[in-house]
Amino acid sequence: MNKAFSEPQIQSKLGVILIFLSQFYKFVRAFGAALVYFLIKGISGEILNKVLLGAGVFIVLLLIYSIVAFLRFKFNINYTNSEFVLQKGVFSTERLTIPFNKIQQVYFKRSLLQRVIGVYSLVLDTAGSSGKEISIKALREKDAKSLQQVLMQVANVDGEDTGGNDVQIKEFISNPSNAWEHRLSSLTLLKLGLTSNYFRGVWLILIFVISVYQQLSDFDFLQNEGYTDNVRGYLDVYSRPIELFALTAIVFISIFLLGLLISCIEIFIKYFDLKLQQTSDSLDLEMGLKTNTKTSLKPRRVQLLRVITNPIQKRLNLHEIQIAIASSQNDLTKTKIRIPGLERIQVEKVKKFLFTYKVKPGYVFTPAVYLYFRLIVLAGLPLLLTGVVASFIVPNYLIEVTSILSIIYVALVIPYQYFWYRALSLEITPEFVIMKKGVWNQKTEIIELFKLQAVTVNQPIWYKKRNLYNYTFHTAGGDLTFPLTSHQVQKQINYALFRVEIDHQPWM
Repeated sequence: MNKAFSEPQIQSKLGVILIFLSQFYKFVRAFGAALVYFLIKGISGEILNKVLLGAGVFIVLLLIYSIVAFLRFKFNINYTNSEFVLQKGVFSTERLTIPFNKIQQVYFKRSLLQRVIGVYSLVLDTAGSSGKEISIKALREKDAKSLQQVLMQVANVDGEDTGGNDVQIKEFISNPSNAWEHRLSSLTLLKLGLTSNYFRGVWLILIFVISVYQQLSDFDFLQNEGYTDNVRGYLDVYSRPIELFALTAIVFISIFLLGLLISCIEIFIKYFDLKLQQTSDSLDLEMGLKTNTKTSLKPRRVQLLRVITNPIQKRLNLHEIQIAIASSQNDLTKTKIRIPGLERIQVEKVKKFLFTYKVKPGYVFTPAVYLYFRLIVLAGLPLLLTGVVASFIVPNYLIEVTSILSIIYVALVIPYQYFWYRALSLEITPEFVIMKKGVWNQKTEIIELFKLQAVTVNQPIWYKKRNLYNYTFHTAGGDLTFPLTSHQVQKQINYALFRVEIDHQPWM
């Protein structure tokens, strides 16, 4: 009798519809601005007939492409070689093999379109070098859950070694009161939207405006003299620095408020109905309105953990946890697992479950004061460049521009860099490496010592006289870098590497 999924499988037949609509959406998004332009400007009947004929041919070709892509997308489990095999490609064939011991997570994603069609997307998160997820985008619910269960079983059997976590799991089973569940309410979502990602919405607006402008820049109405004369005349009216400053402030405030609204909407869509539940051996996370994601996180796969808050969220007892598992990404900000809206007590519960040991006090190190001097010099370079550019653009108002830049530098840049420098610290405890940083967004990053892969000690030639070093802690889920600090850290690093050598617990 064949084992489950040992023979090559294809996706649900509804996958043809998903592929077709996905490719059609990409086309509309790429040429949407041009289509809107022609609709507004209007086109002749002869050209309209040609456009409709071309659209019909395009749809037929796209449908053929979707059918071929569907039929050539196959997957199976090779039990003999202990690997998952995926084959795809229309014009060329791409064959991917993922060893069982490289599989970190197997979880579900569902977009609105997938929910309408009635299919699931199964995602394999691996520790491979490509840094890409492997996704099967059109599976029936029964098949998706069966494949997830089989893949997680073979991945655990191939490399599972619970080690010290056995005690933790048994304690949980014998003490059901340890079970807990966290849900994100609509009020908490609103609080998160108003107290985080202040400038993300602004960037989204600017990117959208620039994208639309670039697509429309080739059309005639942006090139005619009347349009350019109106813009030039408008700028001439508000040519004085004070007027430009006031106008800029009004525009910025308006964009900021609109960006804040966009941020609230984005957070509501992304984290809608978030549910975090602790089971006997994992943390189960489900969230999302537009794209619904379900994932199960096991303690041994956690490489890095970051806790983030800001002064406002701290007052509201709101924290975000970011978790990195083994991957090729070397930056924890790129982690795929984010859990916002947690109270402090819930953060401690997550840490208690994910970490093998309790956090104990250790040795705390701070950067040398030379780091502060370097920060204020580097932060002043953009203002200096702005002053140089202003000397050519508005030479008559150079004194006013220089005064404004000096006020910004003295009142904002220097104090900010000072507080950033004071907030930076490195703590090495008997079981953990802990780094704290951030002025507004206050971040605590934690690595368990036995999961360290390596430690890089760097000393540029201009550091030698002061006996200072840069330290980078490497894990399979990302790196932590601590700059310009004492050589005394090396004693603790030697101890950390010693702990890595004697600890036989699985690191992933």
